[in-house]
Order: sequence, then C-alpha cells, then structure tokens
Amino acid sequence: MPPKKISRTIYLLFTKQHGLHVQTDAVRYLEDILKDDPDHATSLDKILKAYRKWNADQSAVIVDKASLELIVHSLQTEAAAATVKTPFQKDYDLQDSLQVMTIQEPAEAIDVTQHFHVADAFKMPRLQYDYHRKVFLTSPHPTTLLGTATDKAEMYRDRMNLVKQRLLRNEQFCPSSMHLDKESYIKITPIKALMGREAQVFTIFGMMTQLDEGKIFLEDEDAHIELNLEAVTFGSGLFTDGAYVIVTGIYGEDQIFQGQSIGFPPAEPRIMTDTLFPHVDFTGLPKIMVDETQLKLEETNNDKVSFVMISDLSLDQPKAMNALRRIFERYNDQTIPLAFILIGNFSSEANISTGIEATRYKDNFTALAEMIAEFPSIATHSNFVLVPGSRDPWGGNILPQPCIPDLFTSRMRQKVKRLTFATNPCRIRYCTQDIVIFREDLLNRLWRNVLLNPNTFEEPEPVKHMVRTVLDQGHLCPLPLAVRPTYWSHDHALRIYPSPQALVLADQCENFAINYEGTHCLNPGSFVNSDYAYTVYYPSKGVSERCFANEY
Repeated sequence: MPPKKISRTIYLLFTKQHGLHVQTDAVRYLEDILKDDPDHATSLDKILKAYRKWNADQSAVIVDKASLELIVHSLQTEAAAATVKTPFQKDYDLQDSLQVMTIQEPAEAIDVTQHFHVADAFKMPRLQYDYHRKVFLTSPHPTTLLGTATDKAEMYRDRMNLVKQRLLRNEQFCPSSMHLDKESYIKITPIKALMGREAQVFTIFGMMTQLDEGKIFLEDEDAHIELNLEAVTFGSGLFTDGAYVIVTGIYGEDQIFQGQSIGFPPAEPRIMTDTLFPHVDFTGLPKIMVDETQLKLEETNNDKVSFVMISDLSLDQPKAMNALRRIFERYNDQTIPLAFILIGNFSSEANISTGIEATRYKDNFTALAEMIAEFPSIATHSNFVLVPGSRDPWGGNILPQPCIPDLFTSRMRQKVKRLTFATNPCRIRYCTQDIVIFREDLLNRLWRNVLLNPNTFEEPEPVKHMVRTVLDQGHLCPLPLAVRPTYWSHDHALRIYPSPQALVLADQCENFAINYEGTHCLNPGSFVNSDYAYTVYYPSKGVSERCFANEY
C-alpha cells in the first residue's frame, strides 16, 4: 500500500474525525507497519478505537509514536492470548492481531434473506452538504413535484457542493496537515480570483454550460468564464453540457481561459465515504439492527445468493414470455435466486393511452403472476422487483419515474408474495451492499449531447466512457434539463453518493460488466433484442455472469 494513501487515511480518521494531531514519526510508524495491509483503513480504524479507549479522558490530543507502539503491542499480546498457537502457525503480526480483535462469542445465525430492502426514489431523504460544519443536513424545504425557483437553484448548488466536497478531499487536490509541500497537490482557483492575473497557469473547477450559442463556459458558485478548448487534451469520458470538470490552462488577456487539459473530478471509493460519514442515512431504508461485521461475514460467505436481472422485458411478446418460462424452469430445479429484478419497458407498444390498451397491459401482468405461481419454490422464496421503463404508464419524460400504478398491478399484487413495484431509479440494500438500478437509454443520450468529441483513440469502448462519466459525476443522468427533465426537488434521488457496490445501467446497448473505483457496473442488455440474454449478479463476490434463456 503506498505510504501516501496510508497517511491520507490517517489524517482523515485521526485529525478530521476526532481532532487528534498525529506526529510525523508516529505517521511513519503506522505507514511502516501497514504497508503490506490491503485493508489499511479498517486496521487504522481499530487502532484508533483502541487508542480512544486507552485515552478515555481525552487528555492527550497529540498522538506520538510511543503511544501507538504501546497500543499495537497491547493488541498483539491480546491476540496471542486469545488463540492457542500450534507449531504450524506463524507468529502474529499486526494484521493477525486486528483480525482476532473482531472474534466474538458465537452468535445466532443471520438470515440474509431478511436483509433485502427496496428504496423508493420519492421517499429518499433530501440531504445537503454544509461546508462550514462539514456534515450532511436534511433540507428544510419539503419535496414536491411542482418545485419552486428555489428548488431549481438548490438542485444545481447541491450537485456542485456534493462533487466539490469530494474533490477537495481527494489527496491530489487537498494539502495534508502533515505534508504541507505545495508541489504535492493541485490548487483549485475560484473563477472570480482570475481577474487581473492574466498569462498565468491555473486549475479551475465548475460546470460546463453554453450561455451563448456555440460558446462553452465554465461556471462555479460565484462567476463564469468562457473556455477555449481547441487545443485541450483529455482522456475517457463524455463531456456534456451540465458536467462538472477540472480545467487547467492559461487565463488570457481577452478574459478567455485557454484550456490545456480537462478531466472529471475523481470518484471517491465507498470505503472512504463510509469512514467519513458512518452514520448518515442516504437512502431512508430501515436501519440495520444486527452487528454489521457479522452481517458482512454472512454476506461474503453465502455464495449461493444471486440476483437475476432481465431488462426490456416485453410481456406482450409470446417469445419473450416463453423465454422467461425457461428461466423459471431452470432455477426451479436449482438454487432459488434471492431476487428477480425485472426491468421495463414491459410493453412493446409506444404508449398506453386507450382503454383497450390499458386492459391488455393489465392482463399481461396477470399472465406474469400466473406463470410465477406455476413455480411454487420461486413464488415463495424469491423477491420480485419491477422497475418501469419510459414507455410504461405514467412514465412520462421526467426523472425520477414513479412506479407502475396499482390500477394495472392489483391482480399481480394479490398472487405474488414478495413483490415490489419500484421507481426508476431505485436502490436495493442487500445486507451491507447498495445496488442502484436505472432504466435509461443513457449511452445514446450522452453521446448525442457531448461538447467535446469523445477520445476514442485512448478508450475505444463507448460503454467505458459512459461508466466513468456517471460515477465521476456522481449522478445517474448528468444532462441539462432541456435534454432530460428532472423533478427539481427530487434530483437527489439521481445522485450516486456514496458509490454503490453495484450499478445496473439498464440500457439498449450491448451487455457489459465493468469494475470502476470499487463499483461493479453492469447492463443486462435488451432481453427481446439480444437472443434473450440476461445477467446474474452474485453479491458475495461482487461479480456478474451473462446468460441466455435459449441455453436450457
């Protein structure tokens, strides 16, 4: 593990969270003993807890090397005493000691199937980041579909604050209190601070926008500036109107910023967010009432749990229904999946506007319920989550999209035991994992609205451009409102913060599975247009597998 990353984590845990000052020799000591630890953040957290227990009266705010040596030696001694060592066992090192610390008395087995919850996009808490207090606070304004001008302004302000607080915490852009070398980080300069400083090189941050036709501007909280991006260099990603970017260049005498390089703010790993904001509820789901360490252990060891994901499932097409039946037949004779996640559009028709079409649409769900009932094991033990597409009733063209109305699903609700008609997007929490599901033809929308032609030379695969754009932006649909309208006061439901363990981008493009910054991103592909392909996700390992209904 690079010492720089370890020292950064030490600063965040000891100094930012608990107000402790770690002396330089103590930092080097921790870097040395944790250099081979792949999970150094967890080890540091346990050392910190032991230090806080030792320093119960909080009299020592300066952490020195001698104190840490005493703490680590104490942990090693306790670990050695807690376990009988055989001649075949190695000597204890620090990682062994920290692992033994987590050993507890045998507890009652946890049923992971009871830790499956689906979050409604319209019921998620609306959180805002407070820069002065460095915390997330609940917005004082109630959420509503018909938002006010204040809601629209706060939507853009909250988006920027969310990305900016993440950016300024990144080790590339934030000076550490322990390493004050100005050459070791990149300083972000506010746009309003450029005035009178022509012909100098700066790095600025803001939102790309077109205030005048044919001209690209960068806008932050207080000002905006025109960009000249003719000679700019950039890597992968789709730079659209409304995207937040970092631009390095020269401020010209004509008050135009001559860009030299442009890129996205780097994504923040989930473990870092959880470390900084361990008690913030981003989803509004029920709190976990069991020990999370044991729950995580059960989740990791239970490799039989799987989620079957099928996208673009047209229930009005007989071939699609026959293919779905073959999938049910396969799993009825094997290990039952914990969940079937069925994603729209659930009809091949353009819209449901007449009484006859509505009746037919409702009958399709009744037929689906009857098919599920033919397989008692699946009907009893599997969760069914149905996420609508844009052509499903009440979908419209505004995000987030409400669930399919009860008018069309009442019969199915009576026949299927574990059934959730979800919003689009929706979030699933399984044990300690967050899974985000979003049905949108996102790749085409992003590609059609770029302000810079994508760099296909460096990255020829379009889907990797899309994945990086979404996760770096921290938003499921980083497009202007004119292209993809959003309910202003519900825009927080589209944010991807903290980063989920799995992100399902149900798109019309080809099936893919990509790992990026600790998130497993996947697309099941169109079921009806891809020889009935679907995806199976295994949360214990964080991997997915592409399958075909016609293989069985």
